[in-house]
Amino acid sequence: MPINQQGAQPLSAQIEEDLRRQITAGEVQVGAKLPSLRSLAEDYGVAELTVHVAVKKLQHEGVLTSVSGRGTFVSAKPDDVAPSDETSELQAIRDEVRELRMRVEAVEQSQSEAGR
Repeated sequence: MPINQQGAQPLSAQIEEDLRRQITAGEVQVGAKLPSLRSLAEDYGVAELTVHVAVKKLQHEGVLTSVSGRGTFVSAKPDDVAPSDETSELQAIRDEVRELRMRVEAVEQSQSEAGR
């Protein structure tokens, strides 16, 4: 479970990626209980809050499920989870921004050519 403490990528994102990799590779099976946040934090050498952020993201995606008083469990492989509506909306916004950027560049280019 190596993470790069000095890397540019946030530690929580690195942990999220590592947990996702472990689940996808079958190292952690669907239905398996994850170790406690405290235990994961010790394994990764980070604060519990950092692990909590990674776990929450995977819960939001539907990969993990927490059961009060019992723990956090793997509910699905990352590839088996359908994109959420929020993910679809975000992609739609990105597409629209990309289109607007191209239109602005086209207008700027035509103005530049007209000024010559």
